[in-house]
Amino acid sequence: MNRKIMTGLAFLTLALALGCTHSPSPQPANPDPGQPPAGPGPAADPENPSFKTDILPIFLTYCSGCHNQTTNNEGFIFISYETITAKKFTPGNPGDTKLYDAITDDDEEDRMPKTPNPRLSPERITLIRNWIRNGAPNN
Repeated sequence: MNRKIMTGLAFLTLALALGCTHSPSPQPANPDPGQPPAGPGPAADPENPSFKTDILPIFLTYCSGCHNQTTNNEGFIFISYETITAKKFTPGNPGDTKLYDAITDDDEEDRMPKTPNPRLSPERITLIRNWIRNGAPNN
């Protein structure tokens, strides 16, 4: 194989191997500490959120650092519609969906994302709940 390709693959493998250490993901500076961390903006229609513009950005920002193809923590991968809805997921029923349970768990130590990573804002949790309640469309 070409030496440049081998070197590139070696660097990629190293980067992936470092994976998640459950330390905070680098986040853009938040000018107002009283506000939720930077991430996806408000949904156009909070009652009917879009997977591509409202839901996927939340999972990519807050979850995929620890739940990706490399780390695969607890078997959850949050990088695409197929991987997000693949495990313990019941469209139409947030209460019977493991990922919703994880982000709303009453036990601080069990709630995702785990501290010291930033928690999801109530608005983002509502978007995820509404998306699941509406049948989790891939829109």
